[in-house]
Amino acid sequence: MNAAYLSLIAVTLFAIVSAPANAQTIDWVYANGYAKNHPNVGVVADEFIARIENETKGRLKIRHVPGGTLLKPENMLEGLRARIAQMGSAVVLFFPGQLPISATLAGITDLETGNKLDAAGATAITTRLLNEVPEFAGEYEKLGLKAIMWVSAPPYGIIATKPIAKLADFQGKKIRAFGTTLPKLLTAASAVPVSMAYGEIYTSLQTGVIDGAFSDVNGMTAGKFEEVAKNLITTGPKDGALTAIAAIVYIVNLEEWKTLPPDIQKTIEKVAKEMTPAAVRIVADSAETSVTKMQKAGVTFRHLSQAETDALAKKAPNVWEAAAKTLSEAKLPGEAIIRRYREIADSYIKGTWKP
Repeated sequence: MNAAYLSLIAVTLFAIVSAPANAQTIDWVYANGYAKNHPNVGVVADEFIARIENETKGRLKIRHVPGGTLLKPENMLEGLRARIAQMGSAVVLFFPGQLPISATLAGITDLETGNKLDAAGATAITTRLLNEVPEFAGEYEKLGLKAIMWVSAPPYGIIATKPIAKLADFQGKKIRAFGTTLPKLLTAASAVPVSMAYGEIYTSLQTGVIDGAFSDVNGMTAGKFEEVAKNLITTGPKDGALTAIAAIVYIVNLEEWKTLPPDIQKTIEKVAKEMTPAAVRIVADSAETSVTKMQKAGVTFRHLSQAETDALAKKAPNVWEAAAKTLSEAKLPGEAIIRRYREIADSYIKGTWKP
């Protein structure tokens, strides 16, 4: 056996033995509690996954399991903790006990601040706050989870069976609401807030159990509310107020995250940052499509005037004080968290800080 042949064998064996572990394919599962075509957690997820697979050159492959087949929305946190999936998305409002900071801030609809924010700003503010406030990221870490990306929903509006054009029209109306702020806004407007599951809205509008319901336009068309309610009013002069932070978070199991090679971790973080404008575009395009669909179905869109928006804001309780109190009661630095949020939000609105 000549030396050249032995040398070739040696090189081949070395290549096989030393084939890097990071060249192996890592298979993950993304659990989606909603439909695959849901803008925030379906369409955005598919693009996020595709970008990750492309940037990692196929080393990390993520299978999208939608429709609540693997994990229902309300079971998302526990399912990810149990490693039923490595990644998922959650509406943080559903988890006030486990994610008090996230749920409290996502539940704030301040008519003044919210009408000045855009989706890109709300997402950027959320991410910056997560990085600056240890307790914010900490509430995920305590659960063995890691927040990696935030997606803002369109502003909430009220779809109703009868026209609501001004504040006086809210008098006595029974309107489905959720979270901590929206019921208070309705009470300030002399309406009657009703707690109700999303799945019950269509029939309740149809039968007159409620007169209207808070939702975003994508949620309205997904539920086909335009079939039974032909009036919509926003919570402001234009599209309406956004919630204080993005309400949807993409999360991963922390232990699964730690097993990823460092370069893949950095790639995911890079892609997540780059996904913000893409997610804003996807959600906005979907909202535009939803508005067109509703208008074709005969829904009339109306907006509170600036004067009436200001009047309602004055009548409503101070949502920031209430939020600080809620967080403090959870043994968190409520006043400091709310103060820092408002500083960041104000700097974005004034243009002194750009993400």
